[in-house]
Amino acid sequence: MSDAAGADGSRRLRVDLDVDPAADGGCPIVTEADEAADVAVNAAGEECVVDVTTPDGEVRRGTGEVDEDCLCHAFGRLGCAPHFRRVEDGTILVTAYVDDRAAVRGLVEELRGVVDRVRLVRLAVVKGPNATEQVTFDLSALTPKQRRGLELAVVRGYFDDDRDVRLSDLADELDISKSALSQRLRTAQAKLVTDIFDDAER
Repeated sequence: MSDAAGADGSRRLRVDLDVDPAADGGCPIVTEADEAADVAVNAAGEECVVDVTTPDGEVRRGTGEVDEDCLCHAFGRLGCAPHFRRVEDGTILVTAYVDDRAAVRGLVEELRGVVDRVRLVRLAVVKGPNATEQVTFDLSALTPKQRRGLELAVVRGYFDDDRDVRLSDLADELDISKSALSQRLRTAQAKLVTDIFDDAER
């Protein structure tokens, strides 16, 4: 991607975000399909034209009206070019390149003003003219359910040495069985550990 590194090959940050567009916004990226393996967006003037490729290879074209609440405009106001990668259950995975962590925070705050939900999935340092990446963290291998379970466990202190929260408490919050949550956490941890060691061996 042309904006991955600065013109002189300087350091930038790649940020991957899960974004849920506003339910009443009519964003054509999600109105055409809840699942998409590829998304191409052309927003010009007052109209946005989107080609969405479904997982089975069908290409669907949708159009929408461009306004200040559009996802693309939110990125543009901060000088970012969004790269829409896929859609899962109506959630868009989008990548952008920014100069520093303050810009990441600014982007997330800007998006929160126009979408229902935004969540940081991955942050990587991009260096050099060949735009090599060093991953800071990567949760993209996890399913949304695995991420929700893992995030709740971390926030509630389940992995702390002096924890006072039980697995059954977390399961109740997620409205699933204790065994189902236990399986999700084991699978999520296994994926993350495998990815860390795979990256270390490269």
